[in-house]
Amino acid sequence: MSELDQLMAQIKGKYDVEVVPLKIGDKVIKLLQLRDFEEYIENLVHSESVGIMDLPFWAKVWDSSFLLAYFLGKRPVVLGQRVLEIGAGIGVVGIYAALCGHKVTITDINEDALLFARANVLLNGAAQAQVQKLDWNEENLPEPYDVIVGSEVVYDRKSYPLLVDFLKRALAPEGMIFLAKNADLHAPKFFVELTKYFEFKQTTQTLGAGEDAQQISLYAIRRKQNKVDEGN
Repeated sequence: MSELDQLMAQIKGKYDVEVVPLKIGDKVIKLLQLRDFEEYIENLVHSESVGIMDLPFWAKVWDSSFLLAYFLGKRPVVLGQRVLEIGAGIGVVGIYAALCGHKVTITDINEDALLFARANVLLNGAAQAQVQKLDWNEENLPEPYDVIVGSEVVYDRKSYPLLVDFLKRALAPEGMIFLAKNADLHAPKFFVELTKYFEFKQTTQTLGAGEDAQQISLYAIRRKQNKVDEGN
């Protein structure tokens, strides 16, 4: 049995899933995902078996992921550049970036998310991507990453200091961070924490039309010049 077959068997033992085509830019990726995410969440909520913060939001393909993936796909591939995706969920952003030629490490802390991400990497033959578990509390990180990306990772106020501290430790001195989130989800306390050490530029784009339109904000973040060496 192949590695992909083993992963699929594990996942199907717990979730009702399907593989769907997902078009981003000029590429179509195969995406293993929950067959009905909304119904799955609704059933969990009604069962009262988990708290709101324990719901598997990692399994949703967020609109911000489309924008971030497309943006990364347009960036030039730099030989030796290391890209880290945090809070990757099922791996859409990292897989698309890898198919565009970037060397990407796809990470999450949730074990089930990692199963889906590994399966999706194999489904798409994304040889430039590797998947691994990552805890932002981890002390012993590999050498710093040149680019760190994440979509919808700014949602839990309690995690803001932890996330910013992780970014300080994990980003190369001249590196860049790109975060994407729904513009309607405000997180002023995160940016207060962030701007102690980083500066950023924000752009906002609209995805979809009519009632389905979503405003997505993309943040390009770099260290403040006088903070390069602090906290490393």
